[in-house]
Amino acid sequence: MINDRVGLPPRDAYKALLNGKFTPNHTRQVSFGFTSNEVWIALSIRVPTLPLSPTGFNANGDVTLPGVARVLKIDNAWLDTIDIFFFASGELVRKASIGDTQTIGNRIYNSRMPALEHHFPPGITEVLIRVVSADPMTIPVYIGTPAQMEKQALVNAYFYGALYGALIILFVYNVMLFFYLKERRYILYSLYLLAFLLFNFTYTGHGYWWVWGNVPYVQQWLMPALMFCYISAGVTFTISYLDAKVYLPRLYALRSSIYAGLSVLAAIMLVYGSQAFAVMAQLVILTTLSIWMLLIGFFAYKNGNVLAKFFVPAIALGTGGATISSLATWGVIPYSQWAFRGIEIGILCEMSLLSISLGFNFKQVQEAKVSAETSARIDPLTNLYNRRAFTQLVHPLWELGKRNQQSMAVLLIDLDWFKQINDDFGHHVGDKVLEMVAQRIKARVRSSDLLFRWGGEEFLVFLSNADINEALSLAETLRREVAQMIVLKSVKVTMSLGVASSLASNITLEGLIKQADEALYMAKNGGRNCVVAAPMPPTPKH
Repeated sequence: MINDRVGLPPRDAYKALLNGKFTPNHTRQVSFGFTSNEVWIALSIRVPTLPLSPTGFNANGDVTLPGVARVLKIDNAWLDTIDIFFFASGELVRKASIGDTQTIGNRIYNSRMPALEHHFPPGITEVLIRVVSADPMTIPVYIGTPAQMEKQALVNAYFYGALYGALIILFVYNVMLFFYLKERRYILYSLYLLAFLLFNFTYTGHGYWWVWGNVPYVQQWLMPALMFCYISAGVTFTISYLDAKVYLPRLYALRSSIYAGLSVLAAIMLVYGSQAFAVMAQLVILTTLSIWMLLIGFFAYKNGNVLAKFFVPAIALGTGGATISSLATWGVIPYSQWAFRGIEIGILCEMSLLSISLGFNFKQVQEAKVSAETSARIDPLTNLYNRRAFTQLVHPLWELGKRNQQSMAVLLIDLDWFKQINDDFGHHVGDKVLEMVAQRIKARVRSSDLLFRWGGEEFLVFLSNADINEALSLAETLRREVAQMIVLKSVKVTMSLGVASSLASNITLEGLIKQADEALYMAKNGGRNCVVAAPMPPTPKH
């Protein structure tokens, strides 16, 4: 029965029940939407009359009383005022008040949800429940033995433990990715996760039960406040995640107006001061937001955003779960605990898929970084290491050679008359010459040697653990190989080589390269197409 005024005396409600003014709930309706009226629910509990134990005591030695003990629970943490009246034999035998206007310390039953235990005597007990709330009137009523309620509470604890554990892991994971990558979308996603976590922690009653149970006002206003934070975090994350600046420039240009609109809405709710208005307005916005996120995700995908292919199904899962919860809450589909939890299951799927997408983005970033680092060290024409890579690759080998008293060698190579080849045959032929020379040299050097394109037509070979004789032998082999090479059937190529070798402990790496360069200069002045060795440096006296 829905009463159009608040404050109907319980005896008048009892008379209304006896006079048939309560409507039988054949459809198991548990939701009555938003209403300022009070909702009355009647339960008729029949307990058969059973003979007492002959001794008056049970197996545990406790005194046996006629009747049964049952726990009555309202499985909704956000209802403000719940008054319960027990009538037996036409008399009001008990009155109890539960709901989130009561502090946890004053609750008569230790439970996250409003509940109480009552001993029902033999016969019929009429239970009248009066509910008044500014929040949606969803009133699922459960009655069972204390053991049954404890078992149900344990199942709920496992569910929410798994849910919160998963969300916290996703939160920490993405915060760590933010600090590693310094990419804004990761911290915005973390805030989006945190906002939902806190919002859910509040409307499921966990926060009131564990944290602020002595401040009912906080519980009543924190839910709409955190819902607003969740909506704002969702909008901000979506614009960043979909890279709206690139893929949705018109939306990106309106972002300031969107944020301003949310701020104005928050101010209106604060000034208006109505908890019911705040909750109702934000439920409408939350529904609109879900549709908006789906639409802009679709348009971002059409505009070429790869991550949108994760975003659209993720939001669809979250929206689908929220829709199931809403339909169950409003009584459109049969109410069940799993239907009511649809939003939590949907959001967990959404958050998991979005985390996978951000992991995919992280992989792309890392691959791009490795590719960029590789490209920065590789000459694109010859596919050899460039001069920039020299220090990174050679320095560790040089230091190892110094410790092990090894001889190191450098071959500095210059193609003869290369400018004339470019002038006579064109730069495309010159490029082909460089490619073929690089391939010939690479095919002859050892796997432990390092080959670099040192300049325009210059190459450098670094030989670790090689003396002057080994270096000269390789240099002469390379010279002959290239001299026999003919490019494009008509272009002959020769090259001059300067060779230097020394114990790594006797000279610096720069000094060895300088010696090879001086030897190359001598080879160029000595007629080209030859190998010249630099003089061995004197062994330092100890």
